[in-house]
Amino acid sequence: MFRTSAALLKLPSLASAFTSFSSCISIILFHLVIKMANIYYYIEFIKGCTLFLSLKKQRTGKMLQDTLKTVKILVMVLSLCLATGSTLVAEEATVEKPEISIHPELAAHTAHFEKKVYQVGDNVYSAVGYSLGNVIMIVGEDGVIVVDTGTHPGEAAEAWNELRKYSDKPVRAVVYTHFHPDHWGGVKAIVSQEEVDSGKVRIFAHETLVSNVVHQGGAMGPILAMRTGYSFGLGLPPEDREGMNEGIGPEITQGTSGFLYPTDVFDDHLQVTIAGVQLQMVHVPSEAPDEISVYLKKGNILLSGETIQGPTLPNIHTLRGTKFRDPLQWYKSIDRLRGFKAAYLVPSHGQPLYGADRVEEVLRMTRDGIQYIHDQTLRYINKGLTPDELAQTVAFPDYLANSKPYLREYYGTVKHAVREIYAGYLGWFEGDPTDLDPMPRSEASRRYVELLGGRDRLLAAARDAYEKGEAQWAAELATHLVRIDHKDMPARLLKAAALRKLGYASMNTNWRNWYLTSAQELEGHIDPVADLRKFIGAFSSPDIVAAWPLARLVEGLGPRLAAEKTLGRHVTVAFVATDTGEGHALEIRQAVAEFHADIPSDAEVTVRAPRMVLVGLLTGQATVEQLLDKGLLGIDGDPARLREILGMFDPMLSPIELTLR
Repeated sequence: MFRTSAALLKLPSLASAFTSFSSCISIILFHLVIKMANIYYYIEFIKGCTLFLSLKKQRTGKMLQDTLKTVKILVMVLSLCLATGSTLVAEEATVEKPEISIHPELAAHTAHFEKKVYQVGDNVYSAVGYSLGNVIMIVGEDGVIVVDTGTHPGEAAEAWNELRKYSDKPVRAVVYTHFHPDHWGGVKAIVSQEEVDSGKVRIFAHETLVSNVVHQGGAMGPILAMRTGYSFGLGLPPEDREGMNEGIGPEITQGTSGFLYPTDVFDDHLQVTIAGVQLQMVHVPSEAPDEISVYLKKGNILLSGETIQGPTLPNIHTLRGTKFRDPLQWYKSIDRLRGFKAAYLVPSHGQPLYGADRVEEVLRMTRDGIQYIHDQTLRYINKGLTPDELAQTVAFPDYLANSKPYLREYYGTVKHAVREIYAGYLGWFEGDPTDLDPMPRSEASRRYVELLGGRDRLLAAARDAYEKGEAQWAAELATHLVRIDHKDMPARLLKAAALRKLGYASMNTNWRNWYLTSAQELEGHIDPVADLRKFIGAFSSPDIVAAWPLARLVEGLGPRLAAEKTLGRHVTVAFVATDTGEGHALEIRQAVAEFHADIPSDAEVTVRAPRMVLVGLLTGQATVEQLLDKGLLGIDGDPARLREILGMFDPMLSPIELTLR
């Protein structure tokens, strides 16, 4: 393009324009310099200027000579800028991925979870390392009791095969210590639905466990599944998982959880004798609101569930998301366990503890660590500190920080615990009213980038920070560019490299997995739908969906209503399970879907089918046409109207991106 411009300057008709050209040429050239974003434009610029300078040999007058002197100076300045790596021209070359590594203390922590069956006392066996959670077997006179079953049948089967080497007596009971999938998901590898239905096997749990299981797999299932995949690194390639652990157990494996309904539930405590073994179960809300522990008076053995979360600082808050875990309640539950003065402690994560002194030491240090975090956070909250300030202020004193391994930050951290305590007590608002209705983040980022000199300058600054070892700052800078343009691959790859550096340096498994999975997302290796389908197996498996009451399933449509599609609409649809007699309705009234436990007389459409057919219809596993063709669906009303109504709701699974936003 510059060659054409230079040739045109030879035309006599343009001689009269030299004066105005001379006065503005510097501005034009500076504009070109700033806009040049790669070597291509630099080369073209030099070619053009070389031709332009050749005009000196012609008699063009003093004004043109002055202009050419200005051009020479600008060319020299531009060359110097490029030679010294000036940020005026941002390089587009991507940075290399940092070398894969694991924090040495985190790598050493993996040894805690080597596959092994530990015997405790005369009759308790804990299979450690086969699943994220332990599978524990208590041997009685004429049968065995299983406490927790691993995450899915594949993991549980391996652990169960090892445990069976110590006893082949029939299973008489199963205990779920709480509602997280790694404590019940493998149950079908150990007992069958038929054994439960016949009364041969009883299943014990807290009275709220089923509702908690349904909740985490229902309305919150998709987002919890995706975030859990990030927390546990389920989408990472093998090279990023090799030699790793999850802080509370070995690397988790993907699988579909099974579920069997509890037959016996209780509130605060329960004493029962199974297979000649007297069990005392107590409610100890802590890591989960429905947490229970089991005490065996004979042998003085305490099965603590996840009240003691294994050889790590407990996760007072989980990054995947959960309701508020009250640390005050947690350490008081540990105090309740201390009252047993047990000689042995068998946690649901990690190795057993032997000896009353060691048990008391771990229980005391754990509850002291939790109380310290709670009390000091409240202390500084009452000084007006915000979550960010709390994370920089509250830290363990050395005697707690160095309590290995039970207060080391392999799974929980003080920094993310204090933020949740703030939110649990005060909510999200920190007190600055500029946070009440802030500018959209993408627009704010666009303005920041503009103020800082544009995209290329900011990208160069981010790369410079990365090369100086300031990975966090590099990631924060690159984030502004990604928010503006999700297709800006140089910015995405730079941020991904920075996140990898942070992940490889982290001693915390949740942080490491989240950093690295977010890097995968930025690099384009995470599918927001396909990976969600893989991750959701622990939360919304067929067994879990089958456990949903029809009322919960129908009411659960409400949060999926695409309200923008239903303005001005008013329709009621009813669903009747022909095999169970359950019947409920949903009234779509403009932008709200109101649940009716009883079917109103004015329902426009009523759908009749066996319960599991309705489950398939409402979860999107089958269409109206498919079910009608198979003769599985009865409709009182217009089938087209039913299709229209179901089209008012979002599908069960929508794309979820956690970092690319």
